[in-house]
Amino acid sequence: MAEEKKRLTLLVDYDVFEKFKKLAQEQNRTAGNLGTKLLKDYVKENYKDK
Repeated sequence: MAEEKKRLTLLVDYDVFEKFKKLAQEQNRTAGNLGTKLLKDYVKENYKDK
């Protein structure tokens, strides 16, 4: 059975989003895919032993 996924909405300034999209394109990712990767990495790094 597939894992259920939840949606997360973020509000950021226009210039931040445009720069973020550019960073994602440089890595051949979508902005959403890059956001997911960064969030997973952050949780993995900061949720140790809790």
